[in-house]
Amino acid sequence: MAGFIQIYSAESRALHFSEVVREMIQGLRRSRYIAYRLALKDIKSEYAKSAFGIVWDLLDPLVLGIVFYALWQAKVFNAGEIHMPYAVFVVYGILLYQIFSEATLLSVEVMHRSQNLLTQLKLPPEALILSVIYRVAFSSIFRIAVMVLFSLLGSALSPVGFIKFLLCFPLIILAGVAIGIFLAPFNAIYRDVARFVRVILVPLRYVSPVLFLIPKTSILNILLLFNPLGTILPNLRLLATNNAVADLGLTLAHCGALAIIGLVGWFIFHLSIPVLAERA
Repeated sequence: MAGFIQIYSAESRALHFSEVVREMIQGLRRSRYIAYRLALKDIKSEYAKSAFGIVWDLLDPLVLGIVFYALWQAKVFNAGEIHMPYAVFVVYGILLYQIFSEATLLSVEVMHRSQNLLTQLKLPPEALILSVIYRVAFSSIFRIAVMVLFSLLGSALSPVGFIKFLLCFPLIILAGVAIGIFLAPFNAIYRDVARFVRVILVPLRYVSPVLFLIPKTSILNILLLFNPLGTILPNLRLLATNNAVADLGLTLAHCGALAIIGLVGWFIFHLSIPVLAERA
Protein backbone atom coordinates (compact mmCIF):
# COMPACT_ATOMS: atom_id res chain seq x y z
CA MET A 1 0.00 0.00 0.00
CA ALA A 2 1.36 3.37 -0.98
CA GLY A 3 2.01 5.71 1.88
CA PHE A 4 2.69 9.41 2.35
CA ILE A 5 6.34 10.26 1.74
CA GLN A 6 7.84 13.32 3.43
CA ILE A 7 10.97 14.60 1.74
CA TYR A 8 13.38 16.62 3.87
CA SER A 9 15.96 19.02 2.51
CA ALA A 10 18.85 20.85 4.12
CA GLU A 11 17.88 23.97 2.17
CA SER A 12 15.88 26.48 4.18
CA ARG A 13 12.39 27.27 2.88
CA ALA A 14 12.98 30.89 3.89
CA LEU A 15 15.14 31.20 0.76
CA HIS A 16 12.01 30.69 -1.37
CA PHE A 17 10.43 33.89 -0.13
CA SER A 18 7.79 34.38 -2.84
CA GLU A 19 6.64 30.78 -2.61
CA VAL A 20 6.22 31.00 1.16
CA VAL A 21 4.29 34.28 0.86
CA ARG A 22 1.88 32.67 -1.61
CA GLU A 23 1.36 29.79 0.83
CA MET A 24 0.67 32.28 3.63
CA ILE A 25 -1.97 34.13 1.61
CA GLN A 26 -3.59 30.88 0.47
CA GLY A 27 -3.56 29.59 4.04
CA LEU A 28 -5.31 32.75 5.20
CA ARG A 29 -8.10 32.22 2.65
CA ARG A 30 -8.48 28.49 3.32
CA SER A 31 -8.45 28.60 7.11
CA ARG A 32 -11.29 31.03 7.87
CA TYR A 33 -13.83 28.32 8.72
CA ILE A 34 -11.29 26.18 10.59
CA ALA A 35 -10.30 29.23 12.64
CA TYR A 36 -13.96 29.91 13.42
CA ARG A 37 -14.43 26.34 14.71
CA LEU A 38 -11.26 26.56 16.81
CA ALA A 39 -12.35 29.86 18.35
CA LEU A 40 -15.84 28.48 19.01
CA LYS A 41 -14.34 25.43 20.72
CA ASP A 42 -12.17 27.63 22.95
CA ILE A 43 -15.12 29.86 23.88
CA LYS A 44 -17.37 26.91 24.74
CA SER A 45 -14.70 25.17 26.81
CA GLU A 46 -13.85 28.38 28.68
CA TYR A 47 -17.44 29.17 29.65
CA ALA A 48 -18.79 25.60 29.93
CA LYS A 49 -18.43 25.46 33.72
CA SER A 50 -18.96 29.15 34.44
CA ALA A 51 -22.37 30.46 35.47
CA PHE A 52 -21.47 34.10 34.80
CA GLY A 53 -19.13 33.66 31.83
CA ILE A 54 -17.96 36.98 30.40
CA VAL A 55 -18.99 38.83 33.59
CA TRP A 56 -15.80 37.65 35.28
CA ASP A 57 -13.72 39.10 32.42
CA LEU A 58 -15.39 42.47 32.93
CA LEU A 59 -15.39 42.42 36.73
CA ASP A 60 -11.61 42.67 37.17
CA PRO A 61 -11.11 45.84 35.05
CA LEU A 62 -14.25 47.46 36.46
CA VAL A 63 -13.09 46.88 40.05
CA LEU A 64 -9.68 48.32 39.17
CA GLY A 65 -11.42 51.27 37.53
CA ILE A 66 -13.51 51.91 40.65
CA VAL A 67 -10.37 51.84 42.82
CA PHE A 68 -8.55 54.38 40.64
CA TYR A 69 -11.67 56.52 40.36
CA ALA A 70 -11.80 56.67 44.17
CA LEU A 71 -8.10 57.57 44.30
CA TRP A 72 -8.65 60.30 41.71
CA GLN A 73 -11.62 61.67 43.67
CA ALA A 74 -9.45 61.75 46.78
CA LYS A 75 -6.84 63.71 44.76
CA VAL A 76 -4.18 61.07 45.39
CA PHE A 77 -2.96 61.67 41.82
CA ASN A 78 -3.65 63.98 38.91
CA ALA A 79 -4.94 62.31 35.74
CA GLY A 80 -3.92 65.29 33.57
CA GLU A 81 -5.93 67.15 30.93
CA ILE A 82 -8.15 64.25 29.90
CA HIS A 83 -11.05 66.27 28.34
CA MET A 84 -13.65 63.74 29.51
CA PRO A 85 -15.07 62.39 32.80
CA TYR A 86 -12.41 60.37 34.57
CA ALA A 87 -14.76 57.38 34.94
CA VAL A 88 -15.07 57.22 31.15
CA PHE A 89 -11.32 57.75 30.72
CA VAL A 90 -10.33 54.91 33.04
CA VAL A 91 -12.94 52.41 31.77
CA TYR A 92 -11.82 52.92 28.16
CA GLY A 93 -8.18 52.69 29.17
CA ILE A 94 -8.49 49.50 31.21
CA LEU A 95 -10.78 47.66 28.79
CA LEU A 96 -8.68 48.56 25.73
CA TYR A 97 -5.55 47.49 27.58
CA GLN A 98 -7.25 44.23 28.57
CA ILE A 99 -8.04 43.56 24.91
CA PHE A 100 -4.40 44.19 23.96
CA SER A 101 -3.15 41.93 26.77
CA GLU A 102 -5.55 39.14 25.84
CA ALA A 103 -4.55 39.29 22.16
CA THR A 104 -0.86 39.21 23.10
CA LEU A 105 -1.06 36.31 25.56
CA LEU A 106 -3.38 34.17 23.42
CA SER A 107 -1.05 34.65 20.46
CA VAL A 108 2.10 33.87 22.44
CA GLU A 109 0.60 30.62 23.78
CA VAL A 110 -1.38 29.58 20.69
CA MET A 111 1.12 26.90 19.63
CA HIS A 112 1.24 25.36 23.09
CA ARG A 113 -2.56 25.37 23.47
CA SER A 114 -2.99 23.76 20.02
CA GLN A 115 -0.19 21.23 20.42
CA ASN A 116 -2.47 18.18 20.30
CA LEU A 117 -4.28 19.44 17.20
CA LEU A 118 -1.00 20.17 15.44
CA THR A 119 0.26 16.62 16.01
CA GLN A 120 -3.00 15.00 14.86
CA LEU A 121 -4.12 17.31 12.03
CA LYS A 122 -2.35 19.21 9.30
CA LEU A 123 -3.70 22.67 10.10
CA PRO A 124 -2.69 25.77 8.16
CA PRO A 125 -0.65 27.96 10.53
CA GLU A 126 -2.92 30.87 9.61
CA ALA A 127 -5.88 29.04 11.19
CA LEU A 128 -4.27 29.49 14.61
CA ILE A 129 -3.67 33.20 14.01
CA LEU A 130 -7.23 33.81 12.82
CA SER A 131 -8.66 31.79 15.73
CA VAL A 132 -6.97 34.19 18.17
CA ILE A 133 -8.36 37.20 16.31
CA TYR A 134 -11.88 35.68 16.32
CA ARG A 135 -11.60 34.82 20.00
CA VAL A 136 -10.51 38.31 21.04
CA ALA A 137 -13.07 39.94 18.74
CA PHE A 138 -15.84 37.96 20.46
CA SER A 139 -14.88 39.08 23.96
CA SER A 140 -14.36 42.63 22.69
CA ILE A 141 -18.06 42.92 21.81
CA PHE A 142 -18.99 42.91 25.50
CA ARG A 143 -16.21 45.32 26.41
CA ILE A 144 -17.27 47.78 23.72
CA ALA A 145 -20.82 47.60 25.10
CA VAL A 146 -19.49 48.60 28.54
CA MET A 147 -17.53 51.49 26.98
CA VAL A 148 -20.69 52.74 25.24
CA LEU A 149 -22.65 52.50 28.48
CA PHE A 150 -20.11 54.57 30.43
CA SER A 151 -19.85 57.10 27.59
CA LEU A 152 -23.62 57.60 27.62
CA LEU A 153 -23.71 57.89 31.41
CA GLY A 154 -20.86 60.41 31.34
CA SER A 155 -22.26 62.31 28.32
CA ALA A 156 -18.94 61.73 26.57
CA LEU A 157 -19.86 60.03 23.30
CA SER A 158 -19.30 61.41 19.82
CA PRO A 159 -21.52 59.50 17.34
CA VAL A 160 -19.27 60.26 14.37
CA GLY A 161 -16.15 59.68 16.43
CA PHE A 162 -17.45 56.36 17.73
CA ILE A 163 -17.97 55.12 14.16
CA LYS A 164 -14.33 56.01 13.48
CA PHE A 165 -13.43 54.27 16.75
CA LEU A 166 -15.10 51.06 15.56
CA LEU A 167 -13.28 51.26 12.21
CA CYS A 168 -9.91 51.74 13.93
CA PHE A 169 -10.63 49.39 16.83
CA PRO A 170 -9.01 46.30 15.17
CA LEU A 171 -5.66 48.10 15.55
CA ILE A 172 -5.53 47.31 19.28
CA ILE A 173 -6.21 43.61 18.58
CA LEU A 174 -3.73 43.42 15.70
CA ALA A 175 -1.08 45.16 17.84
CA GLY A 176 -1.30 42.39 20.45
CA VAL A 177 -1.44 39.64 17.81
CA ALA A 178 1.59 41.05 15.96
CA ILE A 179 3.74 40.98 19.10
CA GLY A 180 2.36 37.63 20.27
CA ILE A 181 2.79 35.83 16.94
CA PHE A 182 6.35 37.12 16.67
CA LEU A 183 7.13 35.55 20.07
CA ALA A 184 5.00 32.38 19.69
CA PRO A 185 7.66 30.16 18.03
CA PHE A 186 10.18 31.08 20.73
CA ASN A 187 7.61 30.29 23.43
CA ALA A 188 7.06 26.87 21.87
CA ILE A 189 10.73 26.15 22.57
CA TYR A 190 11.11 28.02 25.87
CA ARG A 191 7.94 28.46 27.93
CA ASP A 192 9.71 31.22 29.86
CA VAL A 193 8.78 33.59 27.03
CA ALA A 194 5.08 33.57 27.96
CA ARG A 195 5.91 34.05 31.63
CA PHE A 196 8.16 36.98 30.75
CA VAL A 197 5.36 38.55 28.69
CA ARG A 198 2.93 38.18 31.61
CA VAL A 199 5.41 39.89 33.91
CA ILE A 200 5.99 42.76 31.46
CA LEU A 201 2.27 43.38 30.87
CA VAL A 202 1.69 44.27 34.52
CA PRO A 203 4.00 47.33 34.77
CA LEU A 204 3.26 48.25 31.13
CA ARG A 205 -0.27 49.15 32.23
CA TYR A 206 1.13 51.84 34.54
CA VAL A 207 3.71 53.31 32.14
CA SER A 208 1.09 53.63 29.37
CA PRO A 209 -1.75 56.21 29.31
CA VAL A 210 -4.26 53.68 30.64
CA LEU A 211 -5.16 55.06 34.07
CA PHE A 212 -3.72 58.58 33.67
CA LEU A 213 -1.93 60.65 31.06
CA ILE A 214 1.85 60.54 31.12
CA PRO A 215 3.17 64.10 31.81
CA LYS A 216 5.14 65.60 28.93
CA THR A 217 7.94 66.52 31.32
CA SER A 218 8.16 63.02 32.79
CA ILE A 219 10.94 60.60 31.83
CA LEU A 220 8.18 58.08 31.14
CA ASN A 221 7.16 60.24 28.19
CA ILE A 222 10.38 59.15 26.46
CA LEU A 223 9.25 55.52 26.76
CA LEU A 224 6.05 56.40 24.88
CA LEU A 225 8.16 56.95 21.77
CA PHE A 226 8.82 53.19 21.75
CA ASN A 227 5.48 52.10 23.22
CA PRO A 228 2.75 51.71 20.56
CA LEU A 229 0.08 51.75 23.26
CA GLY A 230 1.19 55.29 24.03
CA THR A 231 -0.54 56.49 20.84
CA ILE A 232 -2.97 53.78 19.68
CA LEU A 233 -4.85 53.45 22.97
CA PRO A 234 -5.37 57.18 23.75
CA ASN A 235 -6.31 57.91 20.14
CA LEU A 236 -9.00 55.23 20.17
CA ARG A 237 -10.32 56.72 23.40
CA LEU A 238 -10.23 60.25 21.97
CA LEU A 239 -12.01 59.19 18.80
CA ALA A 240 -14.88 57.56 20.68
CA THR A 241 -15.43 60.43 23.09
CA ASN A 242 -14.25 63.59 21.29
CA ASN A 243 -13.85 62.65 17.60
CA ALA A 244 -10.24 63.80 17.81
CA VAL A 245 -6.74 62.39 17.38
CA ALA A 246 -3.35 63.37 18.74
CA ASP A 247 0.25 62.73 17.61
CA LEU A 248 -0.91 61.37 14.26
CA GLY A 249 2.63 61.11 12.87
CA LEU A 250 3.89 59.05 15.81
CA THR A 251 0.74 56.91 15.70
CA LEU A 252 1.35 56.07 12.03
CA ALA A 253 4.98 55.29 12.84
CA HIS A 254 3.91 52.91 15.61
CA CYS A 255 1.36 51.23 13.32
CA GLY A 256 4.03 50.83 10.64
CA ALA A 257 6.47 49.29 13.12
CA LEU A 258 3.80 46.88 14.37
CA ALA A 259 2.93 45.93 10.78
CA ILE A 260 6.58 45.02 10.13
CA ILE A 261 6.80 43.03 13.38
CA GLY A 262 3.53 41.27 12.58
CA LEU A 263 4.52 40.35 9.01
CA VAL A 264 7.96 39.11 10.06
CA GLY A 265 6.37 37.19 12.93
CA TRP A 266 3.77 35.67 10.61
CA PHE A 267 6.52 34.58 8.18
CA ILE A 268 8.52 32.90 10.99
CA PHE A 269 5.34 31.42 12.45
CA HIS A 270 4.33 29.91 9.09
CA LEU A 271 7.74 28.30 8.62
CA SER A 272 8.14 27.04 12.18
CA ILE A 273 4.72 25.43 12.72
CA PRO A 274 5.40 22.24 10.69
CA VAL A 275 8.82 21.77 12.26
CA LEU A 276 7.66 22.34 15.85
CA ALA A 277 4.56 20.14 15.31
CA GLU A 278 6.73 17.20 14.24
CA ARG A 279 9.00 17.64 17.26
CA ALA A 280 6.09 17.93 19.73
